[in-house]
Amino acid sequence: MTMRRWLIALLCVSGCSGEQKSEDAPRIRAAAGIPVPANVSGPSAARDYLDLEPWSGQEVTLEGTFEHDRATHGIVRLASGLRVTIPKFDLFARGNDWLKYVGNPCSATGILHTYTKNIDGFRTPTLEIHDFTGSVPE
Repeated sequence: MTMRRWLIALLCVSGCSGEQKSEDAPRIRAAAGIPVPANVSGPSAARDYLDLEPWSGQEVTLEGTFEHDRATHGIVRLASGLRVTIPKFDLFARGNDWLKYVGNPCSATGILHTYTKNIDGFRTPTLEIHDFTGSVPE
C-alpha cells in the first residue's frame, strides 16, 4: 500500500511541476525589440504587454492597423506588432460595413484592460471601445 501511495504522489508531483507551453499561451514579450516610429507615443508605442500595464483601467486612444478575428472581434495592431483585441466589435459597429477598415490605419478609444490576457478566448489585452475612426484607401 505504501508503494502505491508513493507512486501516486510521484505522478502528481511530476505532472504538476513542468511548465506547459502551448501556442495559445500569451507571448508577453513577443513584440520586444521591434522599433516603433518616433511619431508614435503613449500606449500606442507599447512594445509588449508589460508596457501597457500603466494604462490598465484608463481611457486610452490606440492608433495602429485594424484587423479582425472571425469577423466578430476587432484588433488594433500597434506599430510594434502588439495586438489589442476589441471584443464584439461587430456589435459596436452594427449597421456599418466595418470590414472595409481591415488592413488600414485606425484609431480606437476606450478603457484598456490588460488583465484579460489570461482569460480563455482572449490572449491579448482588450479595449472596451467607446469611439472608433478608421480609414479606407480611395
